[in-house]
Amino acid sequence: MPRSGALLLRLGPADHILSADDAILMLQAQAGGASDGRIAVPQIAAVARLARRLNILIARPLLIGGDHSDIRLWVRARPVEGGVELGFSEWQEVPHLPLSENAALRAAEIALAADGAEWRTDAQMRFLHAGDTLEFVAAGDEFAATFPESAGGEHPLAAAIAAHRPFFGLEARGGPDARLIALSGHPLFDADGSFLGYRGKASSVEETQRTVLPDTSAHTSAAQPLPAGPTIPDFGKRLDLALRQPLTRIIANAETIKSRVEGPIRGDYAAYAADIADAGRHLMELVDDLADLQAIDRPNFTVAQEDIDLADIARRAAGLLGVKAADRGLRIEAPKADEHAPAIGEFRRALQIAVNLLGNAVRYSPEQSIIWLRAETDGGVASLVVADQGRGIALEDQQRVFEKFERLGREDVSGTGLGLYISRRLARAMAGDITIDSAPGQGARFVLTLPAAGTPE
Repeated sequence: MPRSGALLLRLGPADHILSADDAILMLQAQAGGASDGRIAVPQIAAVARLARRLNILIARPLLIGGDHSDIRLWVRARPVEGGVELGFSEWQEVPHLPLSENAALRAAEIALAADGAEWRTDAQMRFLHAGDTLEFVAAGDEFAATFPESAGGEHPLAAAIAAHRPFFGLEARGGPDARLIALSGHPLFDADGSFLGYRGKASSVEETQRTVLPDTSAHTSAAQPLPAGPTIPDFGKRLDLALRQPLTRIIANAETIKSRVEGPIRGDYAAYAADIADAGRHLMELVDDLADLQAIDRPNFTVAQEDIDLADIARRAAGLLGVKAADRGLRIEAPKADEHAPAIGEFRRALQIAVNLLGNAVRYSPEQSIIWLRAETDGGVASLVVADQGRGIALEDQQRVFEKFERLGREDVSGTGLGLYISRRLARAMAGDITIDSAPGQGARFVLTLPAAGTPE
């Protein structure tokens, strides 16, 4: 379950626990460590060592796997005299689904892939948009007022929303005629783990011929049969479902071996584990890109219209990739805290674009060079500029880089060749674009433009 308030941990010079809140000590015990021994949770130990080695503040999300649930949280590690101080927030426990619910989980994917009206809410569960099935809903209407069964009580929809869990094929009555609607939705979170709202689909029960999908919140003793016909989920969704959890565990276990938490191992074995973790992350990146690729290539793909700040997004992207840049001796110059570039777009997608553009700059820049992030508004256009000192891109190749799987023949760096294609499609879906200005030997300058918003107060 989510925990409120920050949790604290202080480690000594040899990663021994000097003080810790009870929840952190619980994780330590589950990992087989003593309350006053070395930190035994590999993900926490890795962040602490990184902060100490680089002597900078490290902030990032963590996923800690357990026997019965996964814990998602945000950690900030700060080097201090004699050790490292760590603060934890946005703690969320996500229970593992029993094997008997695999059929229900697959049916859940079918629910989101099936035809239906798309809807989206903000963090206060107010509708941002709704499709034809919810024609009685206007932007700004409260989800709980539209579907009273979601406001409390024992209804599974209320329980799922309160816990920020996905829900699939749940029926609720809404509208002036108390129409029966089948609702499916996924919670959305930003890079900090903060709740952004829900995105989902809605179908009238008459349209779906009352094909009610199993409730994944209730344990079933036998596997449920899957619907047949054209509603079987597409390849990308099934690939995402099949690979994400195993890859997460492969990466976590490889990092544990590499960090030698359980004791010393040969150096070449630790290097093998590092290679496995890197390969796992590359596959996870490919899974993410394939899922995005299928979403944006659909004719009905839409994005939310939110007030965002491109300068804030640039600072967040710099924070997320600061460690990777420091490992290569790169310096990222991000907009200052008092700089703003208000725009209209979807926060999550704009941050995704910024991270991709900055990640490419980190990947292709020579060591000991500088990457510049600039955000500004000019008339009705807000822009985010990512400029590097890399080897540049020839004029004849500058449109090819936006094609699927295009890497300009480079095999010396990681990447899927999908990032720029996806980023430009996302930018254009938000009524913006991505352009490039580059020449061989003169670095590259990518510019994300979006419609400008009003000046922040």
